[in-house]
Amino acid sequence: MIRTAEPVSTAPARLRTAVGVAAAGALLTAVAPAVGVVDGSAPPAFTSWPLLAPLALLPTALAALFLVRGQVLTAAAALVAPAVFAVGRLLDDLHLLVDPVDAARPELFRLTSLEPPAPAAGLWLLLAGHVLLVVAGVLATLGAEPDVRSERASFVLPATAGTLAGLGLFTAPFTSTDALIPARGTFDSPTLPMLGGLVLTLAAPALAVLAASATTHEARKGGLVGLAAVVLAVALPPVVTGFVVDGVGPAVGPFLALAAAVALAWPQRAVKDEDVEEHAVALPGARRLHVIAAVLGLVAAAAAAVGASTDHLVLPDGFPPPADYAARLLWPAAIATGVLAAALPVKAAVRPAFTVVTATVALAAAVALDAVFTATKVDVVQPGVGVWFTAGAVVAAAAAAATAALAGAVERDEVGTSPTEPALPLVAATLIAVLLALGAFALPVLRAPDYVPIGAFGLRVGSSGLLVALLAVVVAGVVALKARPGRGAALLLGAAVVTAVRAWEYPLTAARAAEAAPGPGLWLAAAATVAFIVAGALRTAR
Repeated sequence: MIRTAEPVSTAPARLRTAVGVAAAGALLTAVAPAVGVVDGSAPPAFTSWPLLAPLALLPTALAALFLVRGQVLTAAAALVAPAVFAVGRLLDDLHLLVDPVDAARPELFRLTSLEPPAPAAGLWLLLAGHVLLVVAGVLATLGAEPDVRSERASFVLPATAGTLAGLGLFTAPFTSTDALIPARGTFDSPTLPMLGGLVLTLAAPALAVLAASATTHEARKGGLVGLAAVVLAVALPPVVTGFVVDGVGPAVGPFLALAAAVALAWPQRAVKDEDVEEHAVALPGARRLHVIAAVLGLVAAAAAAVGASTDHLVLPDGFPPPADYAARLLWPAAIATGVLAAALPVKAAVRPAFTVVTATVALAAAVALDAVFTATKVDVVQPGVGVWFTAGAVVAAAAAAATAALAGAVERDEVGTSPTEPALPLVAATLIAVLLALGAFALPVLRAPDYVPIGAFGLRVGSSGLLVALLAVVVAGVVALKARPGRGAALLLGAAVVTAVRAWEYPLTAARAAEAAPGPGLWLAAAATVAFIVAGALRTAR
């Protein structure tokens, strides 16, 4: 009797090929710095290849280890993030061919003059390695056949870590006093590095969300570990550069990305659906939590309004208090927070928007308190009563946001999340809105002679509020893609309110500087507001 052969799945064979291609690509990118990407006229600022080579090999080595252990889904998922990041790094490294003088890559070469160095063999190896990593990622995803078992794990930590990584990769990788090593963030870079930086900035939160929403623990583990490894490979060299290269100093961004990498790689226990009920924790009812959050929100709004109406600075007797233009931003924050807080007990659907909009209190308060902190450096100037109401508004808003978030957790336990994947137009609109928001908070809304604007990634008091608001809108955009349509739309509309308040900073506070003019952050904030509204409309579409 002749027995026909049973069909054999090609997925393991394709995955082995993908890992092999990724290994070749990783090896090329590891060897490239040792070979040299440009001629000998511009050597690296320090002996970097012992650092760069292990980092280049790490993501693929993890995927190979998973494959050897028989963890097929984990190995395939671990190749996705290196492939997506390779696209951004390919664009960045192509700039070395176009204009190496305008590049800032001290770990690869350091210019000593404005004479452009010629490309060397290492540059071609580097570009080829990126291409192979992209090919490997495509092969891995084509061969993946995910299990449909239902398992749960924390979604908040990976989503937050991915957002933090995106923020860290968006900013300047180091500071510099050397004119030949410009320290620039994504938007300040030439075209190719800017496009590459945008790919990395958007890929980090998007990949974290995709990995966190995987249906199995194996795929989730591979996606998050692969993303952590590639974020580490991108963020660690600038940190080392900042400490060992003369004329270059460390910046905040890479440290944020490193912290995100640790959080992404942090092991998390998956829980199957049938085990959830056994270990459920009794929480207060959603209705009661909504009332508590509403009361706290009204307290925050009232405190912000009082803070905007009272003096923030006290001068010696005989001197009138100065006009506090910075505190004017507290008014739109108080109005937006108060309106949604009043509506929350009546209409639970506004809760996601309310949670996001509470960030406007931190945004406005930080701008106001930054001005107070600067003014009180003069001995005769003292903080006024408005400072204490403003600080109290921040505390109440934070408590309101935490309570509303807890109410959302109770609701998700009862009704779950969206069972369908978000449509491509929604994903595109949300990513565009998030990208515009990054620029809105990173760039100034006001420009004037002798005026030093506050940025989200600086070390001033006002920077903390900008960073909180930026994190709020980015997390809202990410979570909205997984939330049910109505709740997701509310999150996006809440993000639109936050960016609108950022845009209002110019008309409300422009009088504080002579010859004030709109900055790029104003137009980006207005565009982000429109984009979030469009995304909210798309989220409600069936």
